[in-house]
Amino acid sequence: MIQPGKIKPHLDNLLDKFDKSFLTPDPLAAVNHFTSRDDLETACLIAAVFAYGRADLIQKNVSAIVGSMGKSPARFCDKFKPETSKGWMSGFVYRFHRRDDLVSLVTAIKKAREKSGSLLNLFLENDNPSADTILPGLDGMASALRGYSGRDTQAFRTLLSDPSAGGASKRWCLFLRWMARKDDVDPGPWSEKVSKARLVIPLDTHVSRIARQLGMIKRKSNDWKTALELTSFLRRLDPDDPVKYDFAICSYGKLGYCVKNARQDQCENCDLDPVCSHGKI
Repeated sequence: MIQPGKIKPHLDNLLDKFDKSFLTPDPLAAVNHFTSRDDLETACLIAAVFAYGRADLIQKNVSAIVGSMGKSPARFCDKFKPETSKGWMSGFVYRFHRRDDLVSLVTAIKKAREKSGSLLNLFLENDNPSADTILPGLDGMASALRGYSGRDTQAFRTLLSDPSAGGASKRWCLFLRWMARKDDVDPGPWSEKVSKARLVIPLDTHVSRIARQLGMIKRKSNDWKTALELTSFLRRLDPDDPVKYDFAICSYGKLGYCVKNARQDQCENCDLDPVCSHGKI
């Protein structure tokens, strides 16, 4: 495994390069124009749970959903009634999710806001601030939302996945990154209530591949244990903000700067080539 001090300058260089001008086609680009905490947390939750598949299609569908909610997604959810909203997002299909899943998600958000006042409060009610990570809060929040939805299909359980089941929970971790970090990229409406030091890296295919090539992780599967392994490494670079490199690393892979099975000549001008094992072992 590579020494943190050797890789840090290269990751810091990426961090400087990948600012908010690289947000498109990140799903956050479809929702970060909201300014109130209620609207940001509502729109970001919708964006995060649908953040699977092709990046351009994710942004297209998230934009359509949030755009249909008007100026305030939170107020839309508060007033939502399935029986009088039959025309809303009619015909919606994204991969294996349908309009019924979307209606159940909005219903769950509505009930969570009725019971707890906000999604932040729902998270805090279930969290344990002394825990090393945000898993307790995420697990309780996900469970509550599934219960509020009244929907128990395999597709909906996938949409609101169980963080304690052992998977990487990339979409939940992405949502918490957006909520708890406040910088040029992440809006951070929860930053004063949830410590970014407890965040876990949203382990997607780009991040995991690059992390392995750089020697930051050894495990082969993309699960919760691997997400913790990578987060633990990143804490050695910045214990107060371990996932600050996530957007830069993910963008580096997603936008084609580091491609899978790259030829050596493609790697010669790569910012990470001096510390990358690809094609050298």
